Amino acid sequence: MLFFNLEKAPLLRVSLIKTNKNEYVFFMTMHHIIGDGWSSELIVKEIVTIYNCLIESKSISLPELRIQYKDYASWLNEESQQQYYKASEKYWLNQFSGSIPVIELPALNKRPLVKTYNGDFFNYQFSNSFLEKLTAFSQKQNVTLFMTLMSGVNALLSRYTGQQDIIIGSPAAGREHPDLENQIGLYLNTVAFRTKIDKDFNFLDLLRHQKEVILGGYEHQSYPFDELTDKLELKRDSSRSALFDIMVVLQSQAKLNNFESNTLKGLEFKEYQLNDKTSKFDFIFSFTETDSLSLEINYNTDIYDFSFVEKTAVHLEQLLSSMIDQPELKIQQINYLSTKEKHKLLIDF
Repeated sequence: MLFFNLEKAPLLRVSLIKTNKNEYVFFMTMHHIIGDGWSSELIVKEIVTIYNCLIESKSISLPELRIQYKDYASWLNEESQQQYYKASEKYWLNQFSGSIPVIELPALNKRPLVKTYNGDFFNYQFSNSFLEKLTAFSQKQNVTLFMTLMSGVNALLSRYTGQQDIIIGSPAAGREHPDLENQIGLYLNTVAFRTKIDKDFNFLDLLRHQKEVILGGYEHQSYPFDELTDKLELKRDSSRSALFDIMVVLQSQAKLNNFESNTLKGLEFKEYQLNDKTSKFDFIFSFTETDSLSLEINYNTDIYDFSFVEKTAVHLEQLLSSMIDQPELKIQQINYLSTKEKHKLLIDF
């Protein structure tokens, strides 16, 4: 296990591990205090660029940075930003006023008294026709794919639990300004979206509400999540995360590190998959949009089993597809069971 001493360098470590005669694993680990996922992509991209320039005896040319992280830190302390900070604080405290809902999904096991982080992954591939349907519908309704997917997840969670007030977290890159695109540093923040689903909502109603919630959240995304939880003075439950237990992430092709375009001269390389058996939350729905749409669900294995997670992915596709086909039908009336499940319930039982 690797440990970092925050009082001493380095906070970034790089290793080249030989696994065979002509095979190596490039391993990079970085403390979150100095970087985020976006930063990791930038570092890898620059390493590839520098390597190729050295191999071809070319001069090394990297994008010139107009500002440094210290400039960003100084800008945050300006009076205009402090006023914005106060406005954002007021917005978030208003969003989470009153009783804070706690999601109660059907679980295989009783929730441990103290939160655990044992986890696993389930991968699901949506059909190309499903992505085309999602994209066309989103464009027609003037919403993003993320808004449509969030609406689908919220609708499914509401159907599973009967709850109409749901909080879901999502990461925000925090790089709204163009000068931050090539910066290495910690800009990432967590945004918590609180969605209230009226029992008479149809999918169009939910989508309009979801759009409003997400746009409002992104407008105030710079407000630190840990500051929010402190201000809310939440009564901490040792068995749960603060404020939410479910996260939704969408990665698009534009945000992914495209290995094809970052070819190392004279070498073949591919991503090395680590067998990570952990989960930070109860559920993390990670959607990836390339030429198709895929879903990776990271779940807590001390609470949920593989069978439930597998059904969740199937139900999500079925529910979203049905809601798009019948957007004016009440969400509570939409069927999300697969043909096989309906046969089992109606015929076999």
